[in-house]
Amino acid sequence: MGSSISIKYMKHKILIVEDNKFIRENFTEILELNGYEVFSAGDGATGLTIAKRQNPDLILCDIKIPVLDGYHLLQQIHKQPQFNKVLFIFATSACEKKDIEKGLQMGADDYIIKPFSAARLLYTLNQCFLKKELN
Repeated sequence: MGSSISIKYMKHKILIVEDNKFIRENFTEILELNGYEVFSAGDGATGLTIAKRQNPDLILCDIKIPVLDGYHLLQQIHKQPQFNKVLFIFATSACEKKDIEKGLQMGADDYIIKPFSAARLLYTLNQCFLKKELN
Protein backbone atom coordinates (compact mmCIF):
# COMPACT_ATOMS: atom_id res chain seq x y z
CA MET A 1 0.00 0.00 0.00
CA GLY A 2 1.47 3.35 -1.03
CA SER A 3 1.92 6.22 1.33
CA SER A 4 0.29 9.51 0.65
CA ILE A 5 1.94 12.84 1.21
CA SER A 6 -0.24 15.74 2.18
CA ILE A 7 0.99 19.15 1.12
CA LYS A 8 -0.51 22.01 3.07
CA TYR A 9 -0.99 25.01 0.83
CA MET A 10 -1.04 28.36 2.51
CA LYS A 11 -2.02 31.45 0.56
CA HIS A 12 0.66 33.99 1.45
CA LYS A 13 -0.42 37.56 2.07
CA ILE A 14 1.74 40.23 0.45
CA LEU A 15 1.67 43.97 1.03
CA ILE A 16 2.97 46.11 -1.84
CA VAL A 17 4.07 49.62 -0.89
CA GLU A 18 4.72 51.54 -4.11
CA ASP A 19 3.82 55.12 -5.03
CA ASN A 20 3.64 54.51 -8.80
CA LYS A 21 0.06 53.36 -9.43
CA PHE A 22 0.93 51.55 -12.68
CA ILE A 23 3.76 49.56 -11.04
CA ARG A 24 1.63 48.83 -7.97
CA GLU A 25 -1.22 47.50 -10.13
CA ASN A 26 1.21 45.49 -12.27
CA PHE A 27 2.77 43.83 -9.19
CA THR A 28 -0.70 43.15 -7.79
CA GLU A 29 -1.86 41.48 -10.98
CA ILE A 30 1.26 39.29 -11.25
CA LEU A 31 1.01 38.18 -7.64
CA GLU A 32 -2.73 37.56 -7.63
CA LEU A 33 -2.43 35.49 -10.81
CA ASN A 34 0.12 33.38 -8.95
CA GLY A 35 -2.09 32.69 -5.95
CA TYR A 36 -1.04 35.39 -3.50
CA GLU A 37 -3.46 37.51 -1.51
CA VAL A 38 -2.36 41.09 -2.17
CA PHE A 39 -2.87 44.40 -0.40
CA SER A 40 -1.32 47.65 -1.56
CA ALA A 41 -0.50 51.17 -0.45
CA GLY A 42 0.81 54.25 -2.22
CA ASP A 43 2.87 55.56 0.71
CA GLY A 44 4.69 54.25 3.76
CA ALA A 45 2.28 55.52 6.41
CA THR A 46 -0.69 53.85 4.70
CA GLY A 47 1.46 50.75 4.24
CA LEU A 48 2.11 50.59 7.98
CA THR A 49 -1.60 50.97 8.73
CA ILE A 50 -2.49 48.18 6.29
CA ALA A 51 0.29 45.96 7.69
CA LYS A 52 -1.16 46.34 11.20
CA ARG A 53 -4.64 45.46 9.95
CA GLN A 54 -3.77 42.61 7.52
CA ASN A 55 -0.62 41.09 9.09
CA PRO A 56 1.11 40.21 5.79
CA ASP A 57 3.64 37.42 5.37
CA LEU A 58 5.82 39.64 3.17
CA ILE A 59 6.15 43.34 2.40
CA LEU A 60 7.41 44.38 -1.04
CA CYS A 61 8.42 48.02 -0.73
CA ASP A 62 10.00 50.79 -2.77
CA ILE A 63 12.52 52.96 -0.93
CA LYS A 64 11.52 56.33 -2.33
CA ILE A 65 7.87 56.57 -1.30
CA PRO A 66 5.99 59.50 0.22
CA VAL A 67 5.15 60.24 3.85
CA LEU A 68 7.26 57.42 5.37
CA ASP A 69 10.06 56.18 3.09
CA GLY A 70 10.94 52.51 2.73
CA TYR A 71 13.82 52.63 5.22
CA HIS A 72 11.61 54.19 7.90
CA LEU A 73 8.81 51.74 7.15
CA LEU A 74 11.26 48.86 7.66
CA GLN A 75 12.34 50.40 10.99
CA GLN A 76 8.72 50.70 12.12
CA ILE A 77 8.01 47.10 11.11
CA HIS A 78 11.01 45.85 13.11
CA LYS A 79 9.90 47.78 16.21
CA GLN A 80 6.63 45.86 16.46
CA PRO A 81 6.65 42.29 17.80
CA GLN A 82 3.66 41.16 15.72
CA PHE A 83 5.84 41.61 12.62
CA ASN A 84 8.86 39.59 13.79
CA LYS A 85 8.27 36.92 11.13
CA VAL A 86 7.28 39.25 8.29
CA LEU A 87 9.63 39.14 5.31
CA PHE A 88 10.66 42.49 3.81
CA ILE A 89 11.95 42.98 0.27
CA PHE A 90 12.96 46.29 -1.24
CA ALA A 91 11.82 46.60 -4.86
CA THR A 92 13.40 49.80 -6.09
CA SER A 93 15.38 51.58 -8.75
CA ALA A 94 17.79 52.87 -6.08
CA CYS A 95 20.56 50.51 -7.11
CA GLU A 96 23.75 52.07 -5.83
CA LYS A 97 25.81 49.73 -3.69
CA LYS A 98 25.33 51.98 -0.64
CA ASP A 99 21.52 51.79 -1.01
CA ILE A 100 21.58 48.00 -1.23
CA GLU A 101 23.96 47.66 1.73
CA LYS A 102 21.90 50.06 3.85
CA GLY A 103 18.69 48.13 3.20
CA LEU A 104 20.25 44.76 3.95
CA GLN A 105 22.03 46.05 7.06
CA MET A 106 18.71 47.41 8.33
CA GLY A 107 17.26 43.91 8.10
CA ALA A 108 15.64 43.64 4.67
CA ASP A 109 15.46 40.01 3.53
CA ASP A 110 16.26 40.83 -0.08
CA TYR A 111 16.62 43.62 -2.60
CA ILE A 112 15.31 43.53 -6.16
CA ILE A 113 16.22 46.26 -8.65
CA LYS A 114 13.63 47.74 -11.01
CA PRO A 115 12.88 47.11 -13.75
CA PHE A 116 12.58 43.34 -13.38
CA SER A 117 10.53 40.58 -14.95
CA ALA A 118 7.56 38.81 -13.41
CA ALA A 119 9.68 35.66 -13.31
CA ARG A 120 12.40 37.46 -11.33
CA LEU A 121 9.83 38.83 -8.88
CA LEU A 122 8.26 35.41 -8.31
CA TYR A 123 11.68 33.75 -7.96
CA THR A 124 12.76 36.29 -5.33
CA LEU A 125 9.55 35.84 -3.34
CA ASN A 126 9.77 32.06 -3.51
CA GLN A 127 13.40 32.11 -2.34
CA CYS A 128 12.49 34.30 0.64
CA PHE A 129 9.57 32.05 1.61
CA LEU A 130 11.77 28.97 1.22
CA LYS A 131 14.50 30.44 3.46
CA LYS A 132 11.84 31.33 6.04
CA GLU A 133 10.44 27.79 6.03
CA LEU A 134 13.92 26.27 6.41
CA ASN A 135 14.66 28.44 9.46
